[in-house]
Amino acid sequence: MEPRLTSPITSSTRPGAPDTATPLSPPRTPTGHVPYWDIEAGPPLSDELRMSGFKHLMVVCMAAAGLSEQPWELYNAPDLTDRQALAGMLRVLGARVDVDGTEERIRIDAAPLTGHRVPSDQSAQVHGGAYLLPVLLARNGRVESGAHGGCRIGDGRGGGRPVAHIAQVLERFGAVCDTDGAGLTATAPRGLRGAVIDLADFSTPDPHRGLPTGPHYSGATKTALLTAATARGTTVLRHPYPKPDAQELARVIAQAGVAVDVTPDAIEIQGADGPIGGASVVLPSDLLEVVTFVTASVLLDRALTLRLTRPDVVRNGLAPELRHLRQIGTPLSWDGDLLRVRPAAGPLAPDRVVAASHLVYSDAQPLFALLLLAASAPSTLVETVWSGRFGYVHGLRSMGARLTVDGQELRIHPGRLHPAPGPLWGPDLRAAATLLLAALSVGTPHRLFGVEHLARGYARLPDKLRTIGARITPGTTTAPPDLPGLQEKFPAEGGDPR
Repeated sequence: MEPRLTSPITSSTRPGAPDTATPLSPPRTPTGHVPYWDIEAGPPLSDELRMSGFKHLMVVCMAAAGLSEQPWELYNAPDLTDRQALAGMLRVLGARVDVDGTEERIRIDAAPLTGHRVPSDQSAQVHGGAYLLPVLLARNGRVESGAHGGCRIGDGRGGGRPVAHIAQVLERFGAVCDTDGAGLTATAPRGLRGAVIDLADFSTPDPHRGLPTGPHYSGATKTALLTAATARGTTVLRHPYPKPDAQELARVIAQAGVAVDVTPDAIEIQGADGPIGGASVVLPSDLLEVVTFVTASVLLDRALTLRLTRPDVVRNGLAPELRHLRQIGTPLSWDGDLLRVRPAAGPLAPDRVVAASHLVYSDAQPLFALLLLAASAPSTLVETVWSGRFGYVHGLRSMGARLTVDGQELRIHPGRLHPAPGPLWGPDLRAAATLLLAALSVGTPHRLFGVEHLARGYARLPDKLRTIGARITPGTTTAPPDLPGLQEKFPAEGGDPR
């Protein structure tokens, strides 16, 4: 049995009211001020860390709560920019959102939700607001939104996340949609009806195994699950995205009283033809945070024990990553809810790592690139999900890494990293995390820009880094260095970082 709330929530709000524990909008750096971290290695404080909850599942569960008129409770919900922004959006739309920041618990009561317009100032900061589109359409028969943000790795307008595939999924259920490439307007004049959808239509076959992959595959699957939950009739989703953020969402919807049958090749949903029930969800540990700290343990040559929530989901969800970690020689052992990482006995083995929707997470490929610099021979990394997702390459090259980009392939020539001659910049979340770990592994002080991305993917990251021996000193500057892309992102005057 999953836990229930046993103590008062520390922040309670009426619809639309501000909440001091979870701001309506994530705090922003003042205009013209560019945030950075000064990073320096030091002695570790402990050899054990508790991993936070799974961001990718949290955002879709927060959205799914809007399909119900009964309360939803989420446990192990990390305090990330995405959580703050989604809580703010739901409040503006009329829902009651209570947050216990100490216990990482969220309670969402969407019974009073009546809004149909996704707040554009918050949706532009994170990609999770896109999952409110099917929810608001189901609740109100119409939805409007502007651009949806997050890391600038999409093919949407201005580097924002695309929404055309979401519109196409909604149209399969009977919606009438209009999108300008950034925002979306949709109505359901005859309601939403069950459909048979092959999610492979929203993908391309990966060149290695021929299985579906690509930037729209995950979002299309989650959109279809959310839409099917309250639609009238039966929905069959063939070839759904196989990762836990979609598969676990199907199980959560089932917990809310919807008849769901999950098989390896399809998900069948008997739509509720109306609001679904309540749910109490314990989020598993964040799979990408686990890979990040395994990488840190190997690079820093320090034993580390990771304490996990729902380790079965983590272990199954990271099966491709764990297989590659074993192949290159990373000593890992499991003990109940603990994952123990030990220093490698010698140089790591070379490898060929393919990031694809059925293989290694695209979010994990920058971390594997960093690990494979310590291999005994050249390695290859192939990216099949997002185009051009090698934003960390410039920073690693400045530290002496020999990396060759050929289209969607990265050739990694092993060698020791050296201190960078100047500041580093991570243009997206995982690039920033990769360069942060690279700076720590060198052992000399570095300044890292792009740290605003880290708050979207890692909860309490400075504290966790201090535990493993990092000294983090945050700061801002009005005179950012001349790094590729940084001046464009943070103009000298006007414009807020997202």
